[in-house]
Amino acid sequence: CRECDPGCPGIHRRSPYLSSPGALAERPTPRLVEDQTTNYAGAMYGAIVAMSVIVTTSYDTDLDSGRIAFWTVITTSVFWLAHVYMRVVAAGFARPRKSFGVARRAMKFEWPMVQAALIPAAVLMLGSLNVVSYDNSTDLALSPCEAVLFGSGILVGKRDGLDTRKCIIVGVINAMIGLLIVAMKIFIH
Repeated sequence: CRECDPGCPGIHRRSPYLSSPGALAERPTPRLVEDQTTNYAGAMYGAIVAMSVIVTTSYDTDLDSGRIAFWTVITTSVFWLAHVYMRVVAAGFARPRKSFGVARRAMKFEWPMVQAALIPAAVLMLGSLNVVSYDNSTDLALSPCEAVLFGSGILVGKRDGLDTRKCIIVGVINAMIGLLIVAMKIFIH
C-alpha cells in the first residue's frame, strides 16, 4: 500500500484506528469499564490466592504464622500489581505519561484483591503472637477467605437481581471453590 512499505500485510486497513498514518493520534482514550463498579471478582481471586498461599506454606515447618502472613500479603500484592499492569496494557497504553490515570483507576479497582488477604494475615498474626497455636492460626485464617467467597457470591447475586434463595446458591457455589482448597489441606497435610 502507499502508506507502508511493500511488505505491509494491510492490517491498518481493517482497523478504524490505523486506517491512515495519522489515525493513531486520533484514537479515543481507552477507559476502564469497571472503574465505576465494585470488583467482586478481585476480592474472590484475592481470597483464593490467600488460601492457596496459606495452605501451601503451612506445610513448611520452618515458617511460623507471621512469615506465612507476610508471604500471603506479598504474594497477593504481586498478583495485584500484575493485574494492574495488565489492565494498563490491555487499555492500550504504550506511552507512560498517558497511562498514569488508567494505572491509578486500575490500582483502586483491583485493591479488593489485596484486601481479601489482609484479614487472614491478621488471623495468622494471632499464631505468631501465641494467642492461638500455629495449627489453629493456619486453619482459622482460611475462614475469612471462605466468608469473602460466600459473601461476594451473595452480593453478586443481589447485584444481578436474584432472589434470596438464588443469592445463597451463588454464595455456596463460590464457597465450594474455597472448600476445595481446604480439602487439599486436609488430605495432603
